[in-house]
Amino acid sequence: MENRINKIMTLKDGKKYIILNQAIYKEKNYYLAVRITDNGEDVTDEFRIIEEIDKDNKKYIRDVKDEKMIQLLSKYLQPAE
Repeated sequence: MENRINKIMTLKDGKKYIILNQAIYKEKNYYLAVRITDNGEDVTDEFRIIEEIDKDNKKYIRDVKDEKMIQLLSKYLQPAE
């Protein structure tokens, strides 16, 4: 697993997110991400829990939508203080 904490990830829609924390659960990578401004100088109040999907040797990202999974992951993805 590549350490993506504090790295910037640009999604398909062009929005940029900084990865605050990451976890592996059932052999999948999950990330807590916060959106940053287009110039990269500030963070917004938009947080997402996303999962990394491997398909055809490519990596894709999608939002976690299952409420039980979000509750479980939020315990593991709390940013370090």
